[in-house]
Amino acid sequence: MLYLSLLKHIVIPMREIPKLPDDVAQVMRTIGQRLTEHRQRVGGNYKKFAESHGINSMTLWRMQNGEDYKMSSFLQVLSKIGISPEDFFKGIK
Repeated sequence: MLYLSLLKHIVIPMREIPKLPDDVAQVMRTIGQRLTEHRQRVGGNYKKFAESHGINSMTLWRMQNGEDYKMSSFLQVLSKIGISPEDFFKGIK
């Protein structure tokens, strides 16, 4: 019981996420917007899509909002949407 009361007072610092350079952040937002558009064509909101395809909903939310994420997760989402990386990135500079 003492152990549990001590745990209440432990503060775990949040992981600091480095700020992306402005040009990179803009491209990430563009990618997020495009990902949202393609995902919406498949149907459902992001949570339902994530659940039905075995994707972490928070990861998908981060992608759609232009935040940083793992490339392997991004490729998994593209696969579930049914679009190749080549087609997805057409026109993005």
